[in-house]
Amino acid sequence: MKTQKKYIIFIGILIILCPLGLIVPHYFKAGEAWGEWSVESVKQQTGHEPEGMKKTAAVYSAPIPDYSMGKKDDSLSNQSINYIISGLIGTGIILLITFSITKLMSLKKEK
Repeated sequence: MKTQKKYIIFIGILIILCPLGLIVPHYFKAGEAWGEWSVESVKQQTGHEPEGMKKTAAVYSAPIPDYSMGKKDDSLSNQSINYIISGLIGTGIILLITFSITKLMSLKKEK
């Protein structure tokens, strides 16, 4: 099997497994998806707000906040599908950027 095909399969598996970060905390009653805490959540869990997190919280706004493409209180299955769709969109954007840079570099070498 070609290396490129192995990478595509591996990335596909990772995209399909993305919702585990949402599903596992749900079944263990652990709150929000792992690693996706807001400053307020961290303060509630630890008793203080990390300074670095507080400074950078407003710097970047995600194109698809909370991976939500519908209602905020979607079912777990809808949220999981939204995670997978977000993974596909993100992967597509990265592949597009990588392909564009590679193409530009090859055109530059030809000159």
